[in-house]
Amino acid sequence: MRKTIVIHVDGLTGQSYQELGNQTVLQSARTPHLDELAGHGELGRLGVPRETRPFCGEMALLAVLGYDPHKWYTGPGAFEAGGLEVVLDAHDVAYLCHLVTLRGQEGWGDGKKLGPQLFMADPFGGEIGTEDARELIDAVNEQLISESIQFYMGSHHRHLMVWVGASGKVACRSPYEALGESIEAYLPAGDGSQILRELMAASRAILCHHPVNQERLNAGLKPANCLWLWGSGKPVELPPLKERWPVHGMVISPDGPYVGVGMAAGLETVRVEHGGGGDLAWLQALANRTLTALENHDLVCLHIPFYEWAFKDGQAVSPSQLGEYLGQVDEQVIGAIHQSDGSKDSHRIVVLVTPSPHGHNDGGAPVSPYLVFEGSEGKSEIHAVPLNEREVANRPLRDATKLFERFLGTH
Repeated sequence: MRKTIVIHVDGLTGQSYQELGNQTVLQSARTPHLDELAGHGELGRLGVPRETRPFCGEMALLAVLGYDPHKWYTGPGAFEAGGLEVVLDAHDVAYLCHLVTLRGQEGWGDGKKLGPQLFMADPFGGEIGTEDARELIDAVNEQLISESIQFYMGSHHRHLMVWVGASGKVACRSPYEALGESIEAYLPAGDGSQILRELMAASRAILCHHPVNQERLNAGLKPANCLWLWGSGKPVELPPLKERWPVHGMVISPDGPYVGVGMAAGLETVRVEHGGGGDLAWLQALANRTLTALENHDLVCLHIPFYEWAFKDGQAVSPSQLGEYLGQVDEQVIGAIHQSDGSKDSHRIVVLVTPSPHGHNDGGAPVSPYLVFEGSEGKSEIHAVPLNEREVANRPLRDATKLFERFLGTH
């Protein structure tokens, strides 16, 4: 069986920017290695027919591995729980539980009731480190844990809450959507939402004056002063991938739900540390880890969460800067993997670019371009069409759940 590398660039906005000459980031970025693969590969747009949820992140991985999201995707919380090895019972609901920074009209506020007077200052909680976050989550657990509410430590600003025997149907929204805006319209809504709102408000009362946040303020850092609950998911048990295909695979990602999908599918997983935009050493390490994994695996899925680089210090990063970041991914990851002695023209390379679920796209549904490179000496016709949203927008949608069958059908 020919080995396959999937490079998933996840969370790249499909919006055109005047700053970029009315082009998208993918169109304008300098990506010679991606262009070379596209020139000898199959291009198209990928997705799941009749699926209305954003095709990105862990749901995109789930689909590429051949699992129909209509049946198997209940939300990121369930897979975050899996990635943290938290066992859910049938009636439990897992929520992403992120440390965020809220700000009042004047200063950081005082921990009073959540409402329109508070604004989302930073959905990354001031880029809090894992050790500081541990103290905050411990403090929340000491006061808010109960038989029905349990908090679990993750890393940095990303953690987990499980509502045991949850009732009601709550609609939650991402904290990234609320950046710079009043949080009122983004708070949980629907049957059962009052419990989540009360938990979030109680966490703010605990965290606002916590010594960790006082130290951060004294150091000129933003406080991680509230828990934001969203991304709910009910437990799901995937049939192992090996029951359908004799493949030995690995998933590499810093993202909890993404790693959780790999674990649920029975693949080996490596959860790496998060890396910031422009961190060349981090990108080089990802490429090396991928090539090393390929020595003993038939399939390696590498996840690059580009959406994390769209914000810095609670502010949106400029489109030109995002273009530079993408160029670095092209040079340090795509180019390094393609040009390595062990993989050049000998392995299949799949590149998938999925949009940000929180960003803006030009009119119509977001587009997820993909390419399949079988080798420059293979059967693929050489062409000069680059991989970007506009080039593939009018092509037929390819069902992502069927793409994996081709990986195993070609030797």
